[in-house]
Amino acid sequence: MIDVSPFAHCVCEKMGTTHELCDGALTLSEQGKKIRLSTRSGEDAIALVIDGCVIKDGKLKCDGLFLFLDNHRAAALLVELKGGDIRHAFEQLAYVQTSRPEYAELIARLKNCGKGRVIQKAFIVSNHMLSKTEYEPWENQYGVRVTAILHCEATTPIPDLRPYLK
Repeated sequence: MIDVSPFAHCVCEKMGTTHELCDGALTLSEQGKKIRLSTRSGEDAIALVIDGCVIKDGKLKCDGLFLFLDNHRAAALLVELKGGDIRHAFEQLAYVQTSRPEYAELIARLKNCGKGRVIQKAFIVSNHMLSKTEYEPWENQYGVRVTAILHCEATTPIPDLRPYLK
């Protein structure tokens, strides 16, 4: 079980979730952009609202975080749901990964739940697609490796982070 007790009020739930970004237990949504994490038997995962819940100040922050745990691995998947300014998304993700004590605490808690090492990945969900050569300079500038910029529109299936757990 994933222990996020100081931030338990920020966890998305199947029913009764009060956070605008939650769209069920394992789906985050904002202005038509959605992302989910599917699980299998024996796996544990939660979605946390970062922006406005875990982090409430006016400093940079991304939208959400999925925490995942199974018998073999632990993973933290940061997510920014972005309609336009992709460069700003890199800045937000980098700041959370490197400068936010709340994120560091959640990683430490996930380490204590099981496997010791936590796979950390960052994702941007947008309707703007960029090639690796287009966004690589931002990765270098902000010091964050973005695993994928996932395309999401109302007419397309909701992207699933599961394939990126490898």
